Amino acid sequence: MQRAPYTAAFFSAATRPDLVEILFELRHALFVRELGWSLPAVRGRERDQFDTDDAIYCGLYIAGEMVGCFRAIGCERPYLAQTIFPHMATYRPYPANAGYVEISRFGVLTAHRQASVVLYSLLIRFALARSAVALVALAELSHERLLKRIGLTTSRYGNVQIVGFRDDGAWILAVAGEIPIPQEPSSAFRALLSLTQFMEISDASSIFGCERLSA
Repeated sequence: MQRAPYTAAFFSAATRPDLVEILFELRHALFVRELGWSLPAVRGRERDQFDTDDAIYCGLYIAGEMVGCFRAIGCERPYLAQTIFPHMATYRPYPANAGYVEISRFGVLTAHRQASVVLYSLLIRFALARSAVALVALAELSHERLLKRIGLTTSRYGNVQIVGFRDDGAWILAVAGEIPIPQEPSSAFRALLSLTQFMEISDASSIFGCERLSA
């Protein structure tokens, strides 16, 4: 079977404002329309106060269409989990230094959900390029279970709590925590990273420096 033609792009509002607008539209389609999250939106675009010039975005494409994304913010700056959900960190405090990076608005359109593991591979490739100690996030329980299945360990900052409601009134349950980046990667970790080894990646934000990214 021929592999799906995945490509990816890393960018910021300063480097590719055109792609940021497409990403905001994707986030509205995914999180508001498909998942039913109660998030503010303007003209079919979902954005919040953390979409600043400091944010780095990743867009995952299939046949030229952006189908998945995530946002990355260094934890030396204000970030979503620490600012909006400080009560979620009951076991240990949120980190507040540049060695940690928060990942938010992570997801893939339902029709392309099989690409989620590819987006996780891009996430780890980004973390390694940034020399991150760990990736911080609020994760729904389904995401936490998937992380374990694909070989990524997690460490919780607190208990599972309600972080919001869907349009139908259903609770959104999530946990605050981190994905530590191992110094000695397991075979599962290396296998995950290999998924994007030869992927064509546009790097408008110069995350990867002189690393060869395109096959």
